[in-house]
Amino acid sequence: MGRLSLTEYAGRLYVQPGVEPLLLELQDEGGQDVLLLLVACWLGARGVRADAPLWQSLRDRQAPWRERVIEPLRQVRRALTGDAGAATLRSQVKDCELAAEWQQLARLQQCCEPLVPDEVPPEPAIQAHLLLYAGTEQQARLDALAALVISMEKNAAAGG
Repeated sequence: MGRLSLTEYAGRLYVQPGVEPLLLELQDEGGQDVLLLLVACWLGARGVRADAPLWQSLRDRQAPWRERVIEPLRQVRRALTGDAGAATLRSQVKDCELAAEWQQLARLQQCCEPLVPDEVPPEPAIQAHLLLYAGTEQQARLDALAALVISMEKNAAAGG
């Protein structure tokens, strides 16, 4: 799966059992950026060595788009939750939010394209990228995410 583009990888990973709720918990309760968590998993799966300057660069690249586009759309969508008369509008805002996230994933992929895999085994690489991005505050959830990703990678390698 590490040979997939970031957007393909993210799409396949997100629908794996247990991944979506875990990512949303890390976002809502841990303040993590789902897109950067997906990038961390993708880079690790590709065998790219984890590097602190790389993660600072990715955070810097992601922050303006997240703050100016994604978060405001998310706030509007959440504000419309429960308003039956605004269900259609809420759905449209959600579609815009998702489109903004997919567009940013494509931009983050462009940022990472020059990175050459170092043949680092996926398991330690995924864990190292998650640690460099997210730190240790949400360690149990990050470990659970890493385990799900590693399981998916092993299944893909086995042809499943």
